Amino acid sequence: MHTRREEARELRRQGMSVKEIARTMGASVGSVSVWVRDIVLTEAQVETLKNRQRRIGAQQTGAQANRAKFKRLRSRYQEEGRAKAREQRPLHMIGCMLYWAEGAKHKNALVFVNSDPNMMQMFIRFLRQELNVQGSDIRIHIITHATDTVEIAQIEQYWLRLLNLPQNSLKKTVIKQGSTTRYNILQHGVCSLRVYDTALTHHIFGAIQEYGGFEKPEWLF
Repeated sequence: MHTRREEARELRRQGMSVKEIARTMGASVGSVSVWVRDIVLTEAQVETLKNRQRRIGAQQTGAQANRAKFKRLRSRYQEEGRAKAREQRPLHMIGCMLYWAEGAKHKNALVFVNSDPNMMQMFIRFLRQELNVQGSDIRIHIITHATDTVEIAQIEQYWLRLLNLPQNSLKKTVIKQGSTTRYNILQHGVCSLRVYDTALTHHIFGAIQEYGGFEKPEWLF
């Protein structure tokens, strides 16, 4: 205890605040307060602490403002999705329902993963025709059990041709260890399709809620 006390006192002499010392040492604020209560900071140290606290306060205020701003944007994007859903367009509904079932619920990116070529074609058709997503904005990652480089290249080309995507849409292929039975079933592996777009992501989230008749407030965060 004596060693920790002396360490705290030395940090206090250097001008650190009680909270900073407690955080640095992993000690309680109460303990640190007792250890250093007789140490008087210089006027310069006090002024430095005040300036630092003002900066931290401004940063926290700015961060809160940014969080509120981006939440308002996500809310607007979701409302646009809801409005689109009310048009009752069949392909729009199909694409949103597919995403509800198979898509990852990331905040700023669409991530749709499947091994079914027909489902992947339907989803990318939805992206292009209903959300006006260009091929240059779509990225795909392949997950496969294949280890032969020629076979891997064939699988990559299979998905690029199937989805009518340019070569630069293809990102790193992941080789996954697995059973030969599973490997035989998934001849072309699994395709992960990604679009990094917050507006489109929340458009779909809003539409899903409209189609489903439910509220999911946590999708705003």
